Amino acid sequence: MHQILLLSLISWASILVAEWPTQQLIPPTPAELNQKLVEAEHEFDQAKEIFNPWYTGPLLTPSASMMPPGYGNLQPYVFASGTYGSYNAQRTTIDIPSIIQVKSSNIVFFGVTDTLDINTVISAFGQWQQGHSGGGLADLPITIGFPICKQSLYFPQIKFTIQELFPTGRYQHLNSNGLALGATGQGSYQTTFGLALAKLLFWSTQHPTNVRLFMGYTIPTNVHVRGFNAYGGGFETNATVHPGHTFSTDLGLEFSITQSWVLACDVVYTTSNRTTFSGVQGQHADGSLAPLGNGSNDNLSLAPAVEYSWSNNIGILGGAWFSVYGRNSSAFAQGIISICWTFPVK
Repeated sequence: MHQILLLSLISWASILVAEWPTQQLIPPTPAELNQKLVEAEHEFDQAKEIFNPWYTGPLLTPSASMMPPGYGNLQPYVFASGTYGSYNAQRTTIDIPSIIQVKSSNIVFFGVTDTLDINTVISAFGQWQQGHSGGGLADLPITIGFPICKQSLYFPQIKFTIQELFPTGRYQHLNSNGLALGATGQGSYQTTFGLALAKLLFWSTQHPTNVRLFMGYTIPTNVHVRGFNAYGGGFETNATVHPGHTFSTDLGLEFSITQSWVLACDVVYTTSNRTTFSGVQGQHADGSLAPLGNGSNDNLSLAPAVEYSWSNNIGILGGAWFSVYGRNSSAFAQGIISICWTFPVK
């Protein structure tokens, strides 16, 4: 009996081994794995050529792409916004007299080499509140970018950026009405280190989705202020303001409907440390202390948009940008429209 059982087990094992796929018994060699990877990369490149739509956005999240040398990009924006409230320390919205602002920003982007590009944003705006007005030229940011990783089948495109903000806007000696409508800058040199990532996802070959992610950390310099200024102040203010460091992260999504039409949305979150000061705080006309600086703050906002492109080089996008919640920050809503044009410079 035992002999019959042993023979049956041996026969069953022989049949199982014979029918088992040989590829599961013999692992692929490194050369075979490399060949499969090369084939997959080739298929991914072909898919990009066939199904890649014409993206012009999203509205806010920076691109991880390098501008090719010999090419430039011009992208003017128009923002029309209303600040209708402020979030207090308990994240409750407090109504304020609405501040209406119209802003024009022009992004100028050039490729220098395969490993270096540069862009700047020239902005000016006007704003109105309670029958008063102000505005002018804003601070000037200049950004340089360096590639870290090219997009492939399994890896996103990654770009490292360094931005320097030059305080070209007005930030002190403002109107004594305390509305600070004449403040168009912050008076601080600010250095931002950024990391931009992007990946085109072919989860549906007819409707691929472009995903962007940007993370930035801003380190500002101290600012000496007198009188009414962008940080508060009042009569006889003579102090040094210490702006808080800021961390920001932007997530941008672009869902293609057709080659020309794209739906987009940005999710933006910023948080800053306290802004403090040293020196003479100043006072109001009634002798009470004037505010100067502010507590730590954060803000979460959304920016849905629609894009339309006539070609791979020119398109238009428009949408809204509005706050969702925050702490010691502004509650706002605005409309945005922009045109994106890429062109050879030689």
